[in-house]
Amino acid sequence: MLDTALVSAVVALTVTTIALIAAGRRRWSGLVLRVVVPVILTVSMVALRARPEAVLVGAAIAGLAFVLPRNWYAVGAWFFASLLVSFVLYSIFLLRATVLLGPEPLSAGLGVILLVLEIGAMSLLASSAFEMVDALCRPTTDPKLVPPPARWPVVCLQVPTYNEPPELVIETIRSLVRLDYSALRIQVIDNNTADDRLWRPVEAECARLSVDGAQLAFVHLPEWPGYKAGALNWGLTHLAPDVEIVGIVDADYIVRSEWLRSTVPHFNNPAVAFVQSPQNYRAWETSSFYRACYVGFAYFFNVGMVSRARRNSIIFAGTMGLVRRSILEGIGGWDERIITEDAEASLRILAAGHRAVYVPEPFGEGIMPLTYEGLRKQRFRWAFGGIQILRRHWRALLLPGSGLSLGQRYDHIIGGLWWFNDALTFAFAAFVAMAGLGAIVGRPFVVQRLSAVGLVLPLVMIGLNLLRYLWALRATTGVSPALALAALRVNLSLSWVIALACLRGLTQERGIFLRTPKFQGAAAIREVRLVWVETALASAGMLLLIGVLLTSAFSIAGLTLAGLLAWSVIVYASATGYALGDPTRAPIGIGLRAKARLEIAPRLGRLAGSRPARAGFIGAGLLGLAIAAVVALESGHAPLTALPFSEVPAGPIDGPGRNGTPSTTAAPTATPAPGVLASPSASGHPGSVPTATPTPAGVPGPSAAPAPGPTPAPTPGATPAVTRAPRPSPPVPVPPPTGHPTPPPNPGLTPPPRPSPTPRVP
Repeated sequence: MLDTALVSAVVALTVTTIALIAAGRRRWSGLVLRVVVPVILTVSMVALRARPEAVLVGAAIAGLAFVLPRNWYAVGAWFFASLLVSFVLYSIFLLRATVLLGPEPLSAGLGVILLVLEIGAMSLLASSAFEMVDALCRPTTDPKLVPPPARWPVVCLQVPTYNEPPELVIETIRSLVRLDYSALRIQVIDNNTADDRLWRPVEAECARLSVDGAQLAFVHLPEWPGYKAGALNWGLTHLAPDVEIVGIVDADYIVRSEWLRSTVPHFNNPAVAFVQSPQNYRAWETSSFYRACYVGFAYFFNVGMVSRARRNSIIFAGTMGLVRRSILEGIGGWDERIITEDAEASLRILAAGHRAVYVPEPFGEGIMPLTYEGLRKQRFRWAFGGIQILRRHWRALLLPGSGLSLGQRYDHIIGGLWWFNDALTFAFAAFVAMAGLGAIVGRPFVVQRLSAVGLVLPLVMIGLNLLRYLWALRATTGVSPALALAALRVNLSLSWVIALACLRGLTQERGIFLRTPKFQGAAAIREVRLVWVETALASAGMLLLIGVLLTSAFSIAGLTLAGLLAWSVIVYASATGYALGDPTRAPIGIGLRAKARLEIAPRLGRLAGSRPARAGFIGAGLLGLAIAAVVALESGHAPLTALPFSEVPAGPIDGPGRNGTPSTTAAPTATPAPGVLASPSASGHPGSVPTATPTPAGVPGPSAAPAPGPTPAPTPGATPAVTRAPRPSPPVPVPPPTGHPTPPPNPGLTPPPRPSPTPRVP
């Protein structure tokens, strides 16, 4: 009965996913499908011989679709209802598969761990799907025109710099001087740049512009604590008394002249604390790597922020954001303990009862990371900061009395958890590896008992999630399918870096940057060493894949396991492929080449006091534990009575199957789920991408599936490992980046006082 109900739900999910992609964002298509989808579902149920279970599933989907938000297009409501029903049935299916293991301690323990990972992955995937439907499957509304204020408030734009090419910074300052806004002040704050050749030319240009009449100040802070947040706090305490609004602009942005006149009027409403517009980029057309990154970054602002704005839970994404000075000072300024201080501050602001406005029009263009190494460091920073926010403010997010609404709690919790998508990807990959090893040696690794139904579902879910993610990318950016796939691949390549950031974020209180090793020798050798963990994981996965194909290729279970292993190989091999490429070979300007060189220079300090070289040992150690578990199951315990993948275990079992769900937000990983590219800052990070889907573990032949990865982003993701028969689960979207907010100025939410070394102000 359960098998039939689950198959019915997955058939409905397949039909509604195809309908969603076919209808796109056209309202008339959604209305037509309000009739067409039920007809197709009815025909599908008849094909299943109209068994009572199938009818009940159809009724549950229909009932749920009609109670979802009424302003959603019908096709989006039908899709999301089918997804929820499928996940509920699949969770029950996996629970039964785990319970049927019996009392054997090691298998039972691993089965419970896998079940928790699978349910977590499905929850992330569902949240990513909700965000996507909420943003894309409802009528678009033009932003309300806000009348200009009777008096334009004084705005100070802060430009924090650190080790930036002077040509880029000067270009940014000149664009700010040209803004169409009379009540403007500009504050350039250079902190900890040791090379005089980088900051002295900027100082000279600021002096020249000041003589020409610009309200512009420059300060160089040597050995100043707190990094970017510390520099911004110094600037906040040195503002002129008449400044009412503070803006942040990255040192490589070119800003349009109408930015302030288009956004400042929103502050007419005294409840508005900050206004955020999308981050956008330039110089991305010159290489395939830059084009893929650009598309991935857009996801968070086109999907994640649009959905969150409906619940007043957007994040302050740093650059191109304006915040009311009195409110920023009221919450204690920027928290210098958090790497993603902008997203953290937005959480405290919202918890204080203020409103935020998202203006979905980009008013400036910056420079993306110009090297793959720079992209990895950026994503590591966002993920680490997101976990910091969860650790610091989990009480405010979960317990009553923080001032946050239910919708705000949901968005900020999910925004932080999306980063774990890639950690799930690695965990699922470990289960898949154990299942593959068991299949090769002929001793099934059983942690869940699955029937034939459970063998096919994971790959189906991964495929559907990938289709949905790629559709969302194309619907919001208009890019070609090939470019959407390239963006997905970039997100997948960052899976291990994000998983490592999550692990360190959970175990270490403070962090700086992912330190970049400076290797001697050829660039190609240095880059391969940069991703040696991913290269090792991909190589091990390829060996297992070959072994499974040689020993079990002629069974459904063997082919399923081979597919899951192949997905893991694709995820981790993507990093090696990008590391070997050199996007700076594209025709970019001299200033950008200088920035690219600085991206691969050694950064300040170590991350949270830990040597990055330990990252590889962490991965190798976890992989070793996985292999040890298989050896223990084979030698120290009697063989488990698991039936072949295609068989149904004796007893009252319909033959469960299971799958996992993904993130960021997000692009797929391990068994990633498509979604937003990480979105900038803590949790938003560039777009989300769906990530993990549960993978089957335990196989009398191959089993287990990889897991997804977040990445702030969304990409299709990991799959759970199966018991005695592998079965993957749907990919989970990952978010975007997003920055991750922190709690409001309630007890325990105010940042501690920062050290006060005195700066040298020229």
